[in-house]
Amino acid sequence: MATTGTHYLHPISLECKLFLHTLETYGKQYNQIDPTLCELLYDVLLGIQNFLDRSPALITTTEKTKVLQIKDLSTIERIYRCTFCNMNVAKSAYKTALHLVDRHRVISLPQKEKNQKTQAVQKKSDNKAIKLPKKAKAMAMADISKFFADQLQVAEKVKQIPEYEVIENALMTALTKALPDKKPKLYKFGSRITGIGTRYSDLDIYVDVGGQFNVFEQSASAETLSIFDRVLEVVRKSAIDWCQVRSIRGAKVPIIRMTNTKTNIQCDVGFSNSLSYCNTQFLDYIYQQQPLARRLCIFMKKWLERTRLNERITTYCLALMVIYYLQIKNYLPSIETLQKNMLANVLVGPWIGNFSNTPLSDLNIEQLNVESPYCKQHIKEFCKFYSNFNYESYAVCPYLGRADIEIEGFESLMPQRYINFVKNENPERDFGLQLNSPMVVQDPFEMNHNVAKRVTNSDLKEWKEYLKQTVELLSDSK
Repeated sequence: MATTGTHYLHPISLECKLFLHTLETYGKQYNQIDPTLCELLYDVLLGIQNFLDRSPALITTTEKTKVLQIKDLSTIERIYRCTFCNMNVAKSAYKTALHLVDRHRVISLPQKEKNQKTQAVQKKSDNKAIKLPKKAKAMAMADISKFFADQLQVAEKVKQIPEYEVIENALMTALTKALPDKKPKLYKFGSRITGIGTRYSDLDIYVDVGGQFNVFEQSASAETLSIFDRVLEVVRKSAIDWCQVRSIRGAKVPIIRMTNTKTNIQCDVGFSNSLSYCNTQFLDYIYQQQPLARRLCIFMKKWLERTRLNERITTYCLALMVIYYLQIKNYLPSIETLQKNMLANVLVGPWIGNFSNTPLSDLNIEQLNVESPYCKQHIKEFCKFYSNFNYESYAVCPYLGRADIEIEGFESLMPQRYINFVKNENPERDFGLQLNSPMVVQDPFEMNHNVAKRVTNSDLKEWKEYLKQTVELLSDSK
């Protein structure tokens, strides 16, 4: 750690800044990759993962010390030095490469040899992509009883902890400064609140500013962005409460991502889409009525992290897939069933945000055994179900909750509120569900949202292969 007075800078921060600048600059000029670069980039990804897997301690800004921010590094540039010539060569990687070629006779491989090496690296990469990572493999072979004993204890603890009040008070202080004429209300949601979170999970907070809970925004309005900017300005100046403040303004739901200095908990704060809170209420109902669903989600969430697919397949997407699997087995009702014959609908724009909290016993659905052997069997069946699922032809649809929901003709199965919204919202834009994605998992509340839309064909291939290998390991283990 480099320190000077009350300021300090992690050496890796500087290296990251310089690397990203180089990657962006030359990535625009040269949209090409060679075998050496391919291998090095893979090593970089592996190195980052190994570093993060060691759970490094978080250093935060305090009253006495301040972490230098990214903007403070803008004046620093790299100078390349040739130790053989004992001289500074250049400021750019391009000129350094020329120096190596001209002065040290670095000769490139013949084209045929280049192609052979490229193919070898690509083949190596493909083989790695379908090999279940060691940490995920270890999970499938480990003592599942101990896993659930440890994970459930943590998940239950982080559902309600005193630190949340500290965070809410700090956020309300910032909101009062930024929006003195408003009366904001906070809604916590996400994996921590539903009971499948860990100590390292983010705390998600929806801020209702001025009674906007029932307003749906397909994308953030000018008013929402104005509120976002005002709050962002305040929290960036509130170093005593917040650090590592990051603006994700261009997202469909703009987020301020920041860490509370007093609790060390990272928070994602948004000002639109109250449906996130609604679906958290729904997941909480599911986990209470069918506890096996919660255990499946906890296991598969950890498994997903260890396969590194969690950047594409979100925790919410995974939870919906668990629910759909149990619906197919007739162990959970469809959301369509739960939203029938309600006394009143809580509407968020065109979407129904509530449901009836009907006990499963009233629906003639049994509560499943949650002892370890039964959990393990359902984990195996879940993996088998989705490793064989025909993603090209069928959608995962917890709203209807039945098998073989064909993508072709899918919209004809949807309720009138979906048809009306898609048809009338904006004739010039397509607001329907993204049915042309490699994987289709419909959000049962925001019904035109495919929560798996970020999954690529490559991700899907890995997902299916990892699941198949996990089934084999679970079958072999005791």
